[in-house]
Amino acid sequence: MSNLNSHEPAGTNRKAVFRGTATALFCAVLGGTLVFAGDGVSNLGLTMFLLLPAATGFVTALTTRYWKSVALSLLIAMLILMSGLVVTGLEGIVCVVMASPILIVGVMLGAVVGVLAKRLIRTETTVSMAVAPILAGMSVFGAGAIEDSMMIDADVRAETVESSITIEASPEHVWNAMIQFDEVQGRKPLLMQIGLPIPESCSMIGAGVGSERVCHFNSGFIRERVPRWDSPRHLDFEVEQVQLPGRHWLGFRRATYELAALQHGHTRVTRTTTVTSTLRPACYWRLFERLGTETEHHYILESLKMKLLANSTSANSVLR
Repeated sequence: MSNLNSHEPAGTNRKAVFRGTATALFCAVLGGTLVFAGDGVSNLGLTMFLLLPAATGFVTALTTRYWKSVALSLLIAMLILMSGLVVTGLEGIVCVVMASPILIVGVMLGAVVGVLAKRLIRTETTVSMAVAPILAGMSVFGAGAIEDSMMIDADVRAETVESSITIEASPEHVWNAMIQFDEVQGRKPLLMQIGLPIPESCSMIGAGVGSERVCHFNSGFIRERVPRWDSPRHLDFEVEQVQLPGRHWLGFRRATYELAALQHGHTRVTRTTTVTSTLRPACYWRLFERLGTETEHHYILESLKMKLLANSTSANSVLR
């Protein structure tokens, strides 16, 4: 029976975990470096998010004797790598959290295949912790090159997200409050608490078509130009410049506000945003891209509603 199924002798656990962790880190860093060196779609595609984790799990299972040590080694290696990405500023906490599920699935699949391969080999010796990661890294690099060649003409994916809110104010009052947003404030949702950019203010330079708006976040800004100004019903923004660190894979193309008058002096405000992304697989990342955009929508719209409510309360106090 393979060592992966046998009882782990006392005193060998630390050595096995150290060996497994070193192997996992070596394989992940080597493979990731090779894929990024290719500078193609694979560095944000299936190769990076599924194949590399699977190769890392597979190699760790081959080079580490006991299955408990394999699991612990992979867990420690993932924590070290993800912490390194956040500390160095290469990725934000939100990005790491969103990527974790697909990375864990890849690692687990690779480890299971490695365990099965270990059973078939039926040997008491482990594969070299130097040779196996190098071979795995080269294999990942080759797979990345294949993915790049297959996706060479792939377009940047565009996603449109829409959110609405009903506000107890006329379209004219909503429009005026929306145009100049000196302070965006409200209850911050979880994603903003762990790193999603937080809108702080939006200032309009000029009025009408061709005017400019700059929205400041806690970690950057977005500059937009107005191609359509139909007060107080419709307002379009085309994004011209984005300075939000750590999100090179996500782009912002267009934002729209539509105001519809309702009964009893209420207004329906609809915010639509078009974002672009280079992340693959799309079926996985689309969910998180929509979630992040909707979170920003709801925060802005709720803040707008609170601003108008405060203005109304203040006006009523003056009348009294």
